[in-house]
Amino acid sequence: MKLTTKAIATLLLVAVAPDRPGESLSRVSVRHKSQFDYLLRRHDRKGELRAELLNIAPIAFRHMQKRMSLEQIVRRCGFVNLHAFRLALFGKLKDELRRRGWSVRQIDLYIMTRRNRLA
Repeated sequence: MKLTTKAIATLLLVAVAPDRPGESLSRVSVRHKSQFDYLLRRHDRKGELRAELLNIAPIAFRHMQKRMSLEQIVRRCGFVNLHAFRLALFGKLKDELRRRGWSVRQIDLYIMTRRNRLA
């Protein structure tokens, strides 16, 4: 994955902006959802992160994106719905931060201290 650690941490932070991980991703707030989608599009321009999670090639993901919505792509690749995909994406971001040397405590502290800024 070619994303910077700061970009991954930002995506993770926006993903958990309200109370629980994944709620902002599809249910709670349109503002947080659009902010997450905007940041994901910006930092994952080539679709490498999403394609890796969907287990397809990035170029195939980009071609599919031109023809279908993300929800249709997600269902076609085996996820039940977009919410399940975003929860898996949240877990992948968290795992990537752990691989880059962040502890679980550091991740939780980062989220807790910066969560209020997004409210």
